Amino acid sequence: MAAIAACTTKIDQVEDAQSLIGKVVDANGGADALHTLKDISFEYTFRINENNTEDVSIERYIFDGEVSYGQYSKRQCYALPQISGTHTQFFDGTKTISKVNGDVLTDQKPAYIGHALRKTNYYWFAMMFKLQDPGVNHKLLPEREVNGISYKVVEMTFGENIGETSDKYILYINPETYRIDQFLYTALGFGVKEPSLMELEYEEINGIYLSTYRRYAPADWEGNLIKEAWTEQITEKVKFNNGFDLRSIQNLL
Repeated sequence: MAAIAACTTKIDQVEDAQSLIGKVVDANGGADALHTLKDISFEYTFRINENNTEDVSIERYIFDGEVSYGQYSKRQCYALPQISGTHTQFFDGTKTISKVNGDVLTDQKPAYIGHALRKTNYYWFAMMFKLQDPGVNHKLLPEREVNGISYKVVEMTFGENIGETSDKYILYINPETYRIDQFLYTALGFGVKEPSLMELEYEEINGIYLSTYRRYAPADWEGNLIKEAWTEQITEKVKFNNGFDLRSIQNLL
């Protein structure tokens, strides 16, 4: 009987976590509402405050197929700062092509960096609408208090062959808005095994909520900052429904 009770409790926790995640997606406008907007363009700044460096790109995405394109106007962090010239990256939903001055990069590391950035940039943009994707697992954890708010907490992991790496996320869900104010995560694809704390601010645009300002710093799994070394991610000049298709995006390369 004890084993049956324990199993039932575990099922209840999964259901509670899934219910919470459903409320989070709805609170941001819902995945269907995002896909109704077809595509997006925006200016994206990735800024490492500790050494005052930036990557700045124009991002263009098509939601059907998660097509992703970026053209960089500044490259001082991860977007191949060691190679001069105009840098573009294109992910067609299956493979990534990276170019500098129109020439395809074939060296393994630059090609990998381009792939990682295309997938990562899209995920940070669309994360709140992808929380219920197939293969994503959720587990309810005890509430945590931050700045006087008792956050509902859900652990998120990814099944085998889901995503690029086996990262773990700890999501802090605001009990009033049901949006995620912060989360802990790993970034194994970039070689970061220890967690970071990500804080988010949202804007309502075209009926959905986007995390247009994010910042992260090293932390422990309890959510305590290890170092005030913030990296910022800023989304500006957002425009939906640009009429992009696969061919028009690919031609930008």
